Amino acid sequence: MFNHPRSLAVCAHSGLRLLAAAPPHPALSRRERVLGLRLLAAAVVAWAIVSGHAQAVKVDPAIPPYARVEGVAGNLNSIGSDTLNNLMTLWSESFRKFYPNVNIQVEGKGSNTAPPALIEKTAQLGPMSREMKSTEMDEFEKRFGYKPTAVRVAIDALAVFVHKDNPIAGLTLQQVDAIFSSTYKRGGQPIQVWGGVGLTGDWANRPLSLYGRNSASGTYAWII
Repeated sequence: MFNHPRSLAVCAHSGLRLLAAAPPHPALSRRERVLGLRLLAAAVVAWAIVSGHAQAVKVDPAIPPYARVEGVAGNLNSIGSDTLNNLMTLWSESFRKFYPNVNIQVEGKGSNTAPPALIEKTAQLGPMSREMKSTEMDEFEKRFGYKPTAVRVAIDALAVFVHKDNPIAGLTLQQVDAIFSSTYKRGGQPIQVWGGVGLTGDWANRPLSLYGRNSASGTYAWII
């Protein structure tokens, strides 16, 4: 994918994924509230399965098995992180096996698109690959009178790749921060050439070519 040997790329692999979902509020119809809560419940179950390797999940035996109900139909919109597109699509397909009259639309353009969609009521679910900012939560609470509900649904990770012909053996977190970040919280100085990370000879003065996510991405916000 990255053909230039000087290139350095940050890619999102499967940080923490949060499903920021708008809780029930008067502006939503009862049908939309029911649909949103049921799909949210499905996400909670999925998270329990995903995190099962880390800790045992105990389910109250008094909780009865889920039973399909009649009369569920309508539209449900999910707008947010594209990293969660596949999961949201899978959950939607499973949900529609129970409720085929529900039309679910999944739109992934980046985590930054989720809070505005929830606040403007164009979506009931907002997948995010980062936590909501305090300003976003405040704006949501100002609009609806309560905070948004956040549910962990998956484990995520970030990886840094270099071209296969690049001789670098590895990078420290301080070096990654100095290459990509604008804040330099790890105390380093800006690195713009490969000599800054220890390469010598012909590589010493070669500039780094950076590739990464767009500004709407939660990965971009975390790295920068």
